[in-house]
Amino acid sequence: MKSKPPMPPKSILDYSIGDEEFKVLEFQPATELLEWVNETILNEHHELYNPAFEHITLLNEPEFLQFLWASDGFNKAEKRVLGQCERVSFMAGGWKKARQEKQMRDWFGLIPTYLITLDAYYCSQCTTDEYLALIEHELAHIGVKRDEDGNMLFSDATGLPKHYLANHDIEEFYSVIERYKDNADIKALKDKVANGG
Repeated sequence: MKSKPPMPPKSILDYSIGDEEFKVLEFQPATELLEWVNETILNEHHELYNPAFEHITLLNEPEFLQFLWASDGFNKAEKRVLGQCERVSFMAGGWKKARQEKQMRDWFGLIPTYLITLDAYYCSQCTTDEYLALIEHELAHIGVKRDEDGNMLFSDATGLPKHYLANHDIEEFYSVIERYKDNADIKALKDKVANGG
């Protein structure tokens, strides 16, 4: 049996209940989820290790990646968003920037380079394979630049891999589907993608 990711805390799930019109989104750091990801998906000695994320494993520091629970997902272009990976940046100055930086420090004690936010309600209801596929899909948005031979490129200044925020990529999408292909819902999704859905 696969190791199960930690469940969202009840305190955030309480915000998922109620009338949609009056629902307020709540956010909480998912420190336990980051620890679990580091111990499993990013750990080469664990059965869930995914070598596709070696470039993330090389930067296993809290300043690089953090996870955040959202009490619910949201709709975008008529689709439900259950997870989101972003490169943290502040497009404002003065108090706006200071306020945004303070929020990150209040949550994590630092400002991460990448932030993955997950729908806590969905993660509390879905299967383990669906949960794992969501986590890995969001991790796949942290790309690494490669040369024409497929070798990782490293910064001359820092010696670290050159990361970037990757868009949705059909190859990445298939790699997540392939990894969790035994799940019936993932199989249905694979069929949908194969048929142009």
